[in-house]
Amino acid sequence: MSEIPGTLILNGTSHQGEALVRLARKLKEESPEAWEQAIGSFLLQWTGSSDSLEVYTSGSTGDPAVRTVSKKAMVASAVMTGKYFSLREGSNALLCLSASTIAGMMMVVRAMVHRLNLITVPPKGSPLEYGSKESAIAFAAMVPAQVFNSLQIPETAFKLQSIGTLIIGGAPLDPELEKKLEMLPGNYYATYGMTETLTHIAVRRLNGPARSGAYTVLPGVSIAADERGCLTAEVPFIDGGPIITNDVVRLISADSFEWLGRADFVINCGGRKLHPEQIEKKAAQIIEGNFFVTALPDQKLGEVPVLVVEVAEVPEATAVNHIADRLKTFLTREEMPRKILFSRKFAYTASGKINRNESMKTVVKDLGFFQV
Repeated sequence: MSEIPGTLILNGTSHQGEALVRLARKLKEESPEAWEQAIGSFLLQWTGSSDSLEVYTSGSTGDPAVRTVSKKAMVASAVMTGKYFSLREGSNALLCLSASTIAGMMMVVRAMVHRLNLITVPPKGSPLEYGSKESAIAFAAMVPAQVFNSLQIPETAFKLQSIGTLIIGGAPLDPELEKKLEMLPGNYYATYGMTETLTHIAVRRLNGPARSGAYTVLPGVSIAADERGCLTAEVPFIDGGPIITNDVVRLISADSFEWLGRADFVINCGGRKLHPEQIEKKAAQIIEGNFFVTALPDQKLGEVPVLVVEVAEVPEATAVNHIADRLKTFLTREEMPRKILFSRKFAYTASGKINRNESMKTVVKDLGFFQV
């Protein structure tokens, strides 16, 4: 397994061979912090004799599942990312995601493959509150919530803007957050990928002259759409044929696509297919906090869209009617929710995404149908 790197520069100190194994054991067995234990556990798997290791899927639409992934495939993925983003030996990379997830694991692998100095901080909601001000970060990966939280405080906002290249994934970007990123310096990218693809296989530039609404696949990845309109991808380091997704897309070219939403969530309203994620993107312009759009059965149309909002207190009917009136200025007649439902606490997946089906069970107020 000579292709598998065995050296890691962690917080300025190089560890290789038996020294890396000792570090892994120390982190796993002696650290009081769960996130450092996760780094140790991953490194023990990585330095072990097996040519594969186990990772959990994100649980985007259900319970997480265990998958076995090849170490060689992880290395190939890291090489592909490094070439695309021109990662340079000796530069600093930031690990602020849990090493128990494929996203965090791949940051460690990228550091090993490209001999980056991996700076570790707790994978908290605002990770840039930790770590040195003097450490210039060339490359980092975050989830949208971490980016949002970092922009709320001047000190962490400055650190965020100082990152050379920041990739953002794990959940859809809020339109308002994306607008803020458009105006900032640096190189910001939204990523498309999943555990099965060993994180991202496509990226979308969020700021600068190359800003785009479409994702461009990384070199070597081939894409198509199946009969459902869902993306399929041939990834050079993934065996077993094309990866078939449940992501409905619009192909722009041979190497780019626009993501529309999950096939699991499509609403068939009178024969027209509505994508809740696209409605949510528009509704986010006026609704604050957590919400989602889903379907309810309708005798005439088959299904109709409804809006479900997480609130501390259910608003008065007049306030709800005001929200409905404002929604009409952003949504088409077909997209307009027929109901607005309220929940005091949504259910979430292990990866922090809203579990739509379970959250429908927590609805506490139904204000009836709106005329559209």
